[in-house]
Formats: sequence, structure tokens, C-alpha cells
Amino acid sequence: MAVAGYYGFGNLGDELLAEAAITALLRCGVEKERIVLMSAAPEESRQKFGVDSINRWKVLQVCGTLRQSETLLLGGGGLFQDVSSLLSCFYYWWLVRAACFCGAVPWAIGQSFGPFSTRTGPRLTRDALKRCRAVQVRDAASEALCASLGLTVETGGDLALSLADSFISQAGGGKSKSPARLLVNLRPGAGAQKLSERLADAISACFYSSSFGGELVGVALSDEDERLMSRFNSEGRLPLSRIERIAALPDALRVFSGSAAVGMRLHFVMLAALAQIPLVAVPYDPKVESFAVGQNIPLWRDGALPPPRPASFPRDFSPGRVRGEIDALCRKALYIEP
Repeated sequence: MAVAGYYGFGNLGDELLAEAAITALLRCGVEKERIVLMSAAPEESRQKFGVDSINRWKVLQVCGTLRQSETLLLGGGGLFQDVSSLLSCFYYWWLVRAACFCGAVPWAIGQSFGPFSTRTGPRLTRDALKRCRAVQVRDAASEALCASLGLTVETGGDLALSLADSFISQAGGGKSKSPARLLVNLRPGAGAQKLSERLADAISACFYSSSFGGELVGVALSDEDERLMSRFNSEGRLPLSRIERIAALPDALRVFSGSAAVGMRLHFVMLAALAQIPLVAVPYDPKVESFAVGQNIPLWRDGALPPPRPASFPRDFSPGRVRGEIDALCRKALYIEP
């Protein structure tokens, strides 16, 4: 059972997706010994998740794994997009085609598709997805995009939400007696760099005008986040007291307590929403906007920051429900009886 995504690059969000995908397969009765994770850091992934792992860039290893696998699961994330590079679309398109050639049936859960800046990106995406036994998307924008490409998909929640029980129960929202903090998450990358610069200026303006008060803390979900915010801090553009690097959910529990938040990365926004702290989301990508709108989270696009407020999840939302939807799709894709 091969599992692929943007794993092994040190991004907390994608590592949560890997954990959630593996956990879902285990819940459905797939033996741990049968799961092979494709990763950019296979030894690290092997130790972290307790399953076999191979180097995603080594073609012979990948094809050998696919020949021994019944299926290939694309386990969550924004894999098909060409804003950062067309390479992402091409890699996962190639992976799906290789799986079909090697006899491993492809399927995908917890996906976002787009944005696209080329004609080739949507074509590669459509060609890959039409070969999948099942496709589940995590936002309405991706569902609409698939419809425009003539693809039928299911819609569900982000895979990481299925892990959120303990986080929700321990987070405690804004009830903590910790000193007031404004948590800031900025990220670099195509389509995000200039937005990060404008956001840093807006946060600094609010901070110096005492709109928020308290301590200003950078929160990095990846090394590249940390480097960007460190540079802004050293340049005097963003007066951070420190930068917290979150590598796992326990880190997030400690950092998010008693705070407000403004940030860009989807899983930063998601964790702040689950912690029920006041927040503002920055829609640098449609997946962030879709999640924020669905949870009634204020958005920042330019100018002054709006007042942060806690997310409003639908009444029927629960991690258990997300898990149930994921498990049902896994059983369907794997032909496992309920």
C-alpha cells in the first residue's frame, strides 16, 4: 500500500496529513507492515510514523514499491498546483501514470486543486484524476474546479481534522491566564512573498498603535517560515519577541494557549480555529479562503487588520465525523466491507 504526498520536507501541515492518512488506513484494517510512505526524508519518516518509507525522488525505488502495491493513495494536500512550479503537477501526474503502469490503483483523499497559472497544469491534473478510483476534495473551490474539468469527486474535511480530538479537548481557547500574545505566521513562496511583506507592515502598524497589545510571537510551521520571519525581524520590519517552531501538535498546544492569531498557512489557521482563539486568516491561496469562509473567520487582504474573532464551526462538526467520512471513502477505495 503506497502513500504519497508532500512528505518529508519539514512542514507541520503535511506531516499531519501523512499521520492522518496512515492512521486512517490502520483503522480500516490495513496492516502497518503493508504501508510504504514516499518521502523526501525516508529515514526520518520511518522513525516518526513507524511504517516503511522510501525516497520519493528515486525512480527505481518508487516503481519497485508500486509494483508490489495494490493501490497508491495520494494522502492530502495541495499537490496539483502550478503557482510555485509546474513540477508539482508533473510529479504527481507521473506518479499516477507510473502506478497505473505498475498495477497499483490510484486514489486520492483530502485534496485541494489549484490555483493554476498555466494551461498544462489543469490538463495534467485532469489526466491524473480521471485514472483515480476515488477522489475526495477538502474545499468547495476544488470541487468546482473538478466539475469544470468534467470530474466527479466527493467533498469532505481536511485529513488533519481527524486528529484533532486531543487538541480540542486540551486547547482551552482563550481562557488561559498566559500573557496576551499575538501569534503571527508568514510564509514565503510564489504568490505569497509580497503578501507576506504587506502583512508584516500591517501587523507592525497595529502593534505600534496598541490595537492588539501584548507580545508579538512568530509561529513557523516550516524552516522557510522561520527564515522569512527572522529576516523581517532583523530588518526591523516585524518586531517579534521570538519565533516558535512548531513541529508537532503538543508544540501547538503550548503556543496557542491564551493568544490571538493572524496567519497564512492553512494548518496554522486550522489549529488556531480548533483552539478557539481569536484569529484573522490571510487568503494567499483558495484553500485558506475556503476554510476561513466556512468557519466565519475574518479575512485580511490589504490595509488595516480586522479585529480577530474565534471560528464558528458548524454544529455538526466533529473530528469523529471527519474520521467517519474518511474511513468510508477508504473502505470504498479498498473494497473493504463496512
